[in-house]
Amino acid sequence: MKCFVLMAVITAAWMSCKQPPSAKPERREIVDAVFGSGHLENRDQYTVVANTDGYLKAVYVSEGDTIRKGQQLFHLLNDVQQTQVGSARTNLEYAQTNTVPTSPQLAQLQIQIEQARDKAVVDSQNYRRYQRLSATQAASKTDFENARLQYQTSAANLAVLQKNLADLQRTLRLNVENARSQLQIQQQTNNYYNLSSTANGIVLAVNKKAGDYVRKGDAIAQIGAGHPVIKILIAEDDVQRVKEGQQTLVSLNSQKDKIYKAAITKIYPAFNTSEQAFTAEAQFDEQPAQLINGTQLQVNIIVQDKKNALVIPSYFLQSGDSVWLKNKKGKVPVTTGIRTLEWTEITGGLQESDVLVLPK
Repeated sequence: MKCFVLMAVITAAWMSCKQPPSAKPERREIVDAVFGSGHLENRDQYTVVANTDGYLKAVYVSEGDTIRKGQQLFHLLNDVQQTQVGSARTNLEYAQTNTVPTSPQLAQLQIQIEQARDKAVVDSQNYRRYQRLSATQAASKTDFENARLQYQTSAANLAVLQKNLADLQRTLRLNVENARSQLQIQQQTNNYYNLSSTANGIVLAVNKKAGDYVRKGDAIAQIGAGHPVIKILIAEDDVQRVKEGQQTLVSLNSQKDKIYKAAITKIYPAFNTSEQAFTAEAQFDEQPAQLINGTQLQVNIIVQDKKNALVIPSYFLQSGDSVWLKNKKGKVPVTTGIRTLEWTEITGGLQESDVLVLPK
């Protein structure tokens, strides 16, 4: 078992300075635990980053402020972008105006269609008149053919104009949709200059001040959201012993005189190369008051807890799991269980009446 750093130092110093020359195995509770260090953070904490380059025009929050979802936090200078939004809005309004039936393009084509329709009606009547006259041979065949051709031409011209009107209306509607899309794009881009919160929480840190120039991707602030979580770093050779649900004793650096109970809730499968350790999460059984994000801490993750175990002081245990006994020559082999810096559990090879001695 590894213990809290301070406890380990004190224990080591005690063992090196005050090691009794003899002792007997005794019955006591012994705890096997895995040591870890870590910090507190909020479950859904996130970083507010700049979505574009620009000067920070306004800062609306400071450290410690409680914020709500959707609240504006920062504003980047966006005069040029505002111009782009205005231009896109003007283009949309112009495109919408062109779709009105009284717009110049549509009105002119409607007039041409009405004229073509009137002409087609006249030519149709003339064609039918020559058709009747031709049947009684009152009109020449040539006059009849000319009337028929004139009517067909007028009808075809009317059809072309009507198709042109449908095409123009479709084109104008498409222009409106394109202009609306461009306005939405410009408005979305404009939103890049207004940075808002994505969840209720508290402002943990503000990294920039009004007037600073920020680049796309720069971290502007850190927001804490969600309930507190204990983040724990565990040594590579200990992680296999850690399981979800294990009881964990937590010592906060800000409250070193108190020990809080927690439970392991998650073990990350990937090795954290930057910390050279595995990462686990724990949740307090009862959440302490006034927790501060980022507080450093140490934990003991309880692996085993045995009551009335037969134990000896760890410094009597020799290499190869053996001990020296009073009035016996040579080392006596033993089998061991839980080991801590101070105590070692003996599961075989010793009696409570045996007297342990240190080798000369």
